[in-house]
Amino acid sequence: MSSFLDNSGDIILDAVLTDVGRQRLARADGSFRITSYAFGDDEINYSLYDATLATARKDLNIMKTPVFEAFTDSSSTLRHRLLTLRGVGDTLFLPVARLNTKSTTNQPFPGFPFATSADNGSTENQFVVLADQLAVDKYIGPQAAGDLQIPNGFINGVSAQNASRSRIVVDQGLDTTQLSFIRNLQTELNEDTYIVQVDDRILKIASPRGTQAVESFVDTDRIATYVISGREYYSPGASGGAALENQSPIAGPRGDVFKISFFAASQVASSDFLYDQLGSTKSNYFPTQKDSGNRNAKVIDTVVRLTGNKTGITLDIPVRVVKAVS
Repeated sequence: MSSFLDNSGDIILDAVLTDVGRQRLARADGSFRITSYAFGDDEINYSLYDATLATARKDLNIMKTPVFEAFTDSSSTLRHRLLTLRGVGDTLFLPVARLNTKSTTNQPFPGFPFATSADNGSTENQFVVLADQLAVDKYIGPQAAGDLQIPNGFINGVSAQNASRSRIVVDQGLDTTQLSFIRNLQTELNEDTYIVQVDDRILKIASPRGTQAVESFVDTDRIATYVISGREYYSPGASGGAALENQSPIAGPRGDVFKISFFAASQVASSDFLYDQLGSTKSNYFPTQKDSGNRNAKVIDTVVRLTGNKTGITLDIPVRVVKAVS
């Protein structure tokens, strides 16, 4: 749990190593190198600026605000990172990331919609990863009734190969109507590398090629960090003269589109242990079966955190992992 530093007097520089940094330092094998650092202002309330006061006192309340101690736990990362923009002196808006939940048929810029509440046990605004083949067969197996297809917002998470066919879509850009979406997003503001944090016990990342992505490290809390770059994960966004307003959740200039998918880790694909510890059981979750089979499901709700390496933009992706009760 973090605490505050007294900021009423001298300027304090509080720097600490992360959990991973301390692990590498303890190895004493040369793998420890300080290559990056980050600043943030999560605790600052800029509305405390008082323009009615004398010049030297306008920001006094802000300067005296207690600040967080530096975090060592990588799962408690900075929510609002400070960044330096070089050569973009007239920037009035900063980029954001938004989930594109438009239809998969929204060509040429398809989205990936949330699972509907009717399909997801009365829960909205989640993507669903089916963790085992029995869960998949509830929709497309020989005893399945109805359309014989996996519902919208669902991912076949039995393997990386299956998961790569259904990818969550993340748009980025300037979400304002004061700048036209036809304008291309400045290169300095176009994110090309995302840092993805996910519970390693629950989910793995599937690459667009259908292979398991390789994490950069897994910390002591079992949070895996992936650094995702490379054109296979990115495609041009809906900007330029041929772009249409309704092709993206971003109202203004749009950058590259990022696509990602997940499949179930072995611990949740083959065992009920984590579901019993972290999740719950949903009655009649699956559709009616021809043989009146068990429709109950074990579920775990989790969040995947995306952070832009260059811009610091953040986005949380809500995911439900579902395993059939045999």
